[in-house]
Amino acid sequence: MKNYLISKNIPEDKVFVTGIPISSRFLQKYNKQEILDEFNLQNNKKTILFFGGGEFGLGKAKTFEIFETLVKDFNDIQIIAIAGKNEKMKLKFEKIVQENNKQDYVKILEYTNKVPELMAISDLVVSKPGGLTTSESLASNLPMIIINPIPGQEEENAEFLEEKGIGIWIRKNDSTYEIFQDLFSNPEILEEMKKNTEILAKKHSTEDICKIILSH
Repeated sequence: MKNYLISKNIPEDKVFVTGIPISSRFLQKYNKQEILDEFNLQNNKKTILFFGGGEFGLGKAKTFEIFETLVKDFNDIQIIAIAGKNEKMKLKFEKIVQENNKQDYVKILEYTNKVPELMAISDLVVSKPGGLTTSESLASNLPMIIINPIPGQEEENAEFLEEKGIGIWIRKNDSTYEIFQDLFSNPEILEEMKKNTEILAKKHSTEDICKIILSH
């Protein structure tokens, strides 16, 4: 983007790469056990934060497939699923959980103002690669499983995150089970993805933007 702007004859000294502004809450240190207790979760299981896609639920068939695979086929994880305004998605999530008797290990939420806290206790996020969620995940050092990117910028984001070893894009015909089985069976992969987030994370983007504005 910086090179693009310069190519449009915008002076280089007027172009700054800061990242998307995020809340300072993503930089706070949290008591992990307190948050786990608040959501009745365990500290001996991997925690997956699952964003269902919000009100419109684009690619909902694949979303449900991925969610059901996690719930049904993996016993050493716990899931926090956020459905947003999508009541049908929330009900479908709840049905999948009930059918597999996993109520103790899966928490279904609508909207929550505790995303920073939930990212702080998570080991992996499953989400569309929107700019804000991606920035928040990187700041929280969370590897990403990428689902249902919208053609255009989101697909470019997905490709970039894969290229940088931070995300895995589950495409339409991919085996969801095989991807997660490989990931959970090889903890070094997840650890390497986590380390790679440090390279791209713009944790102080909001502060940097304010400094630039005030100095100009």
